[in-house]
Amino acid sequence: MRRSFCLSVILGSFLLTGLSHALEPVEPQPATPLTFSDPAYQKVIPSVAKEMIADGVVVIDVRSPMERITEGFIKGSVNVPLPALKVGAKLTAAPDFNQKVLVHCRSGVRAENAAKILVATGYKHVYNMYGILQWPYPLENAPKK
Repeated sequence: MRRSFCLSVILGSFLLTGLSHALEPVEPQPATPLTFSDPAYQKVIPSVAKEMIADGVVVIDVRSPMERITEGFIKGSVNVPLPALKVGAKLTAAPDFNQKVLVHCRSGVRAENAAKILVATGYKHVYNMYGILQWPYPLENAPKK
């Protein structure tokens, strides 16, 4: 009886831990939980991001140039690798702090780190569209599957 109870507690803990990481409305889930919170920051699902892109939002891809070459990229996106972003530096592609800026990477984690930098710099409307792993739409220069 006691052994069964302990096993149930351990199994329940594993299940709850697994569920606590499934917080994002996308699949696959980002490698680590996205926890940044600020009035100037929002996460958007790919379908919303696609609408924003159609409306002309600035799309910043914070992956490395090599990742863009090997994995493909969203048409019209501007590559600003995460290490190049510095607090206080305006984006050439988005010089107005009131412009909407949509950031992405491969899974959403680096995009969230980029969003923190952009918000600290003064950008008022920063959106994390997760990454190309969750992007169900065509990519430029994408490898053939």
